[in-house]
Amino acid sequence: MQATDPLFHATQYLNTLQIYWWPFCRILALFSMAPLFNHKALSVRIRVLLAFALTLVLGAALPEPPSVNVLSLQGVVATLEQILFGVLLGLMLQLVFTIFMVIGEVISTQMGMSMARYNDPVNGVSSSSIIYQLYFILLVFLFFSIDGHLVIVSVVYQSFIYWPIGSGIHYLSVTSFVHSIAWVFSAAVLITIPIVFCMTLVQFCFGLLNRISPSMNLFSLGFPITIMVGLLLILITLPNLPDNYLHLTRELLDNIGFILREGQNV
Repeated sequence: MQATDPLFHATQYLNTLQIYWWPFCRILALFSMAPLFNHKALSVRIRVLLAFALTLVLGAALPEPPSVNVLSLQGVVATLEQILFGVLLGLMLQLVFTIFMVIGEVISTQMGMSMARYNDPVNGVSSSSIIYQLYFILLVFLFFSIDGHLVIVSVVYQSFIYWPIGSGIHYLSVTSFVHSIAWVFSAAVLITIPIVFCMTLVQFCFGLLNRISPSMNLFSLGFPITIMVGLLLILITLPNLPDNYLHLTRELLDNIGFILREGQNV
């Protein structure tokens, strides 16, 4: 009996560990993609510690995981499933910031400031436009003003309720995620239409002026005026940024809720 006691205790500890292991994998994968949590200013150690602390807090309240050996092939597949679902959920939460990244790029191109770049390794690119950095700073303040970090924790908890461990990734959820990507571009187009139209009108006026008076140097005249008009349009549209951000966040949470309910119904 004494020889089997250590083996019994080791098995018991392993069963207790799997209660926290799979939630930890999902939460850490989500933090690697979620807005602000994936920022380079937040080191990997802090991200892992936050995921570990959140796992300890939520572990006792989560549904009981399936009785699967973590070290078996089925346990490895379940771990990869949690990582994939955490990445999918984190990308969904990142979509609102992606919308304004597209908006910043479009506005910069229309203003002729596409060459004004800023080092941006967060989004997987070498640089991003200065206009997007302006939107990003404002989005950070809006994110914390609506307790976005607590919303992310709530979404993580609800994901374990509606999509428990071992339920699998279904085709309908992937389809909904692809539709959400299309929603990003449609939302960015709708927000940038007023600015794009005004900038196109300004460029059309300079083109007409060039036809009337070809001797005028429109490069030295039109470039600064285009930038000034673009900055004026940004100043005019900035008061609508909180409403647009809240509306897009509600739409995003509705999409995430739809995906979670699909996982429960399948």
